[in-house]
Amino acid sequence: LSPGYMSAQKGHHFAHPSNHFWKCLHQSGFTPRLLPPSEDSSLPQTFNIGLTDLVDRPSTEASELSSSERVSSVPILLSKLALHRPRFLCLVGISNWEILQKALLQMSWTTGPSKASGSPGTSKASQASAKNIGLQPFKLRYSGPVSDTSANISETLLFVVPSTSGLVTQYQLPAKVKFFAQLKSLVDQPPSELDTSEMKCIAVPHNP
Repeated sequence: LSPGYMSAQKGHHFAHPSNHFWKCLHQSGFTPRLLPPSEDSSLPQTFNIGLTDLVDRPSTEASELSSSERVSSVPILLSKLALHRPRFLCLVGISNWEILQKALLQMSWTTGPSKASGSPGTSKASQASAKNIGLQPFKLRYSGPVSDTSANISETLLFVVPSTSGLVTQYQLPAKVKFFAQLKSLVDQPPSELDTSEMKCIAVPHNP
């Protein structure tokens, strides 16, 4: 969502020792060892993972950031996604997905699925989205040329995990790791094995 005050001070993501992010990343299989926040810059090249904030302004809790401030930051996020084109966007925190979904629907870039019949993968995504956690029934589709920094990927799938903040007690560490592991299993699947035809398609312009 935004950097915590300790993260902003140290210049590294999820720097507070009570945050579960780095433990979740390791215990779910994304990294072979537990990384310290100081190694966050190694993630893109070594593990093909990128980190970013929705809002740059530091905060302790989501309530410190207004809804309008978060919504106004969505176009900047979309610009980053259009540039780098990841296969998956993992939103850390349910409120992040609620804000992103609201903004995308307001932008009227959403189109219907390419076919009407259901599929097991879509059904699971729909069930997960009812709780706003897990794989969501939306996908971002890009237009325009592929940049030098992006892979040859035309769409990004959306996955939501609970906030990894130690202040969030509704989900304990084992539950958070479970959701990260679900994402890891999807990342490991070849794109051809993921049926996305039932997902709502959100067209993202080259320069949103």
